[in-house]
Amino acid sequence: MSNDYKVITNIDPHSVASEQYRKLRTSIDFSSSNNKMQVINLTSTFPGEGKTVTCLNLATVYAQTKKKVLVIDMDLRKPKIHKVFNLSNKGGVSDYVMNNHTISKSIDKIDVNLDLLVAGEKVPFPSEVLVSDKIKEMMEEIRTIYDIVLINCPPMTAAADASIISNFCDGTLFVVGSRKTNREVAKSVLKDLKNTGANVIGGVLTRVQKRDSSYGMDYYYGED
Repeated sequence: MSNDYKVITNIDPHSVASEQYRKLRTSIDFSSSNNKMQVINLTSTFPGEGKTVTCLNLATVYAQTKKKVLVIDMDLRKPKIHKVFNLSNKGGVSDYVMNNHTISKSIDKIDVNLDLLVAGEKVPFPSEVLVSDKIKEMMEEIRTIYDIVLINCPPMTAAADASIISNFCDGTLFVVGSRKTNREVAKSVLKDLKNTGANVIGGVLTRVQKRDSSYGMDYYYGED
């Protein structure tokens, strides 16, 4: 596993940071009292806000509850999660759509209850892949297999992809880097996300320093 993306919930499950991820999991579960949050995507304003690490740690704490969890890398422009686990990026999302690969042949087993679907080979027009009927078919099949599906999206300022993806998810988490993200830009991006029909179920504040004790969080680990 790459050291650039620390899955602290696996390395040190009793740490303060790990507890915050479990609280996040609980908050999501409570938010879905009326509507099941089975498929959730994560996006941010800019790169480097901790979105990827949040996705991987949240997936881990869900898997620790014996739920069957799938992480999907849908950043088709700059895929990275395969690098975290030193895996090939072939046979993923874009290959399913463009080359008729099957889901069963595309899934990588990461842990007992945790699987990964990589982004796949780069394509010239990712947005066209994301609005295709094949993506809808893929997500329908995945819903029958997994309890929880977490989708890692590109940042909102990079492309419209996250807005497209949000529309076939049950909920969207918006990740914001403490002392990194401009407040007004983040508010504007969040408004745009909601205007496209995304069900934004909450925000995650990352990179909180220990001196910011009012947030009740330890130092945030990792890079996006």
